Amino acid sequence: MERDLDLDDQIRGVAMAVRHWFDVRDLETLQRNVGILPARDRKAAYDKHLRVLTVSALPPQVVRMRADAPMVTLHYMQDVYDDGMLRADAWRWWFAWVAVELIARLGPDRDGSRTRRFVLDDPSIDSIRTAAPRWLAANPLRLQLVERRLGELVDRAADPTSSPGRTIEERVRGMLAGHLARTVVDAMAGEAGEVAAAITRRFDERARRG
Repeated sequence: MERDLDLDDQIRGVAMAVRHWFDVRDLETLQRNVGILPARDRKAAYDKHLRVLTVSALPPQVVRMRADAPMVTLHYMQDVYDDGMLRADAWRWWFAWVAVELIARLGPDRDGSRTRRFVLDDPSIDSIRTAAPRWLAANPLRLQLVERRLGELVDRAADPTSSPGRTIEERVRGMLAGHLARTVVDAMAGEAGEVAAAITRRFDERARRG
């Protein structure tokens, strides 16, 4: 047990070192800097057609690795770049930043469940859950993640014991009614959890090498 705790502390140490190399910018501030939104002290009109280009698919914070980050950070983020299905985009970088912050504070997230719960439930990021359609819009392959979770709902609805006396069509319609938005959020949180688990594995490899 002591050895495991020591390893966990080492993983936290790797995360604390890596988070230093994240460059995090507030999306609204970036929009004001380039003139898409007016300065905070001015109530000026702005071109909503321009703003839609930035808010239709980006997370509220735009995250990247700093240009002077050591090469080893690219290894740690390898699964952010490409996990075999999804390649790096603004949302995967946002997930990586969240995951590294949580690992640095609380320790390894080996199955991604902590990061997933954070994205699903933490009240500090209610705006992220509201922005879940932007996550979906950023990469059409994410429809497959949503489809997977909708399939799970349909499978549960197909169980005749779930609503006795109703046809399967009625059960499926009832199961999906009002669940789509939550399913999108759940799929988003699932991706965040997978990113966290992958980063933890990379940190674990580094910690074990000493």
